[in-house]
Amino acid sequence: MKKLLLGIGLAVAAVVAIPHESVAQQCTITVGRVVPISGPLLDMGRETPWLDENKIKPINAAGGLQVGSKKCLIKYKVYDSKGTMGGSGQAATKAILEDKVDVVMAQGTPDTTNAPSELCERYKVPCITSDTPIEAWLFGPGGKPKTFKYTHHFFFGVPDLVKNHIGMIKALPGGFNGKIGYLYPNDPDGVVFASLFDPAFKKQNWNPVDPGRFEQGLPDFSSIINKFKRGRVEVVTGVLAPPDLQNYLQQAAQAGFKPKMYIIDKGTGYPEPMKALGEHGIDLLSVNFWSPAYPGKSKYGNYDGQGLVDLYEKQNPGKAYSPPLAYSDATYDVLFDALQRAGTTDRDALLKAISETDLDTVVGRIKFNKQNYSVQPLGGAQWRKDPKTGKLVKENVFNAVYPSVKNTAKMRLYQQ
Repeated sequence: MKKLLLGIGLAVAAVVAIPHESVAQQCTITVGRVVPISGPLLDMGRETPWLDENKIKPINAAGGLQVGSKKCLIKYKVYDSKGTMGGSGQAATKAILEDKVDVVMAQGTPDTTNAPSELCERYKVPCITSDTPIEAWLFGPGGKPKTFKYTHHFFFGVPDLVKNHIGMIKALPGGFNGKIGYLYPNDPDGVVFASLFDPAFKKQNWNPVDPGRFEQGLPDFSSIINKFKRGRVEVVTGVLAPPDLQNYLQQAAQAGFKPKMYIIDKGTGYPEPMKALGEHGIDLLSVNFWSPAYPGKSKYGNYDGQGLVDLYEKQNPGKAYSPPLAYSDATYDVLFDALQRAGTTDRDALLKAISETDLDTVVGRIKFNKQNYSVQPLGGAQWRKDPKTGKLVKENVFNAVYPSVKNTAKMRLYQQ
């Protein structure tokens, strides 16, 4: 009898000795987030780690994500890409080899997405990337498409971007004289954009006024502005970093040059650089690669785009959202959805589930093709000042390429 009681006592003691955490925490998924927190692309990382906490805290508070018969806690670690190819490679290497994360997420131009993608392929780690045009992620230096097994990517495609910009120019109120000025610097973006848009514009029988590829950081734009004035340019297109855009617009205003339309990408995608432009930035047009006008809803937040923006701006007074907020949100949704459909944390099963994604998100429906990418919608944005609040707002004014992206205002001429 004593032996029996002793045996029961030991069994009870063993049960009591099991920590409560080990019962609830049956598994853990660690995500490595490669994001530009510093350097030239830091605007793409401003919502980190607010977004991570917003997505993960409610799930962990409920005991974890239900994956098959297990509850999995989600952990994340942020790695600064420094906005460079070398920095993102170092960040991803640390995440994969030193910290042995289960999944890598990377976002923010080829400088932050491409090196992690290639490292994930080498070390066979699932990776989800975004915020880089499809072609800039897909094609290698020789112009041939790369083959991905472990990495899946979603963002807009270059053919849609070209259609979008041509459509915006054609939609210019009152039309224009066919004279287009180019602001394409001698950097990777400028060279690529010029090679894409120049033949497309000429196909429309428009006449380019091209000052050539100038050096980034050009202090004096007067010769370019004078060339535009002599050429009677009414539309200016380009891809400029914020400091160059600010210098150019100030000098153009001083020289009395005011075209009917500016379509400028890169420096116009984020609220902080736009605020720095002051009045010169009002009415600038650009690609809208995300705003609350986009269709879709978060499966793991139960909000649409406007709901996500409202939540962020309420909890971060004085800050305005930027598009990576939504792409980060959607990336987590893709991962959580794939884990639940896989019903296991097994790597091969998870990869298969990611490849079979067909999910509504705040950036639209994500469905990967055989080359592991999903093309997302885009629109045409124009920056305005809200007459009631005085705040800078980004309106969607063109949606002919993707009518599902709602127009929130009518296009107007540049400051006229």
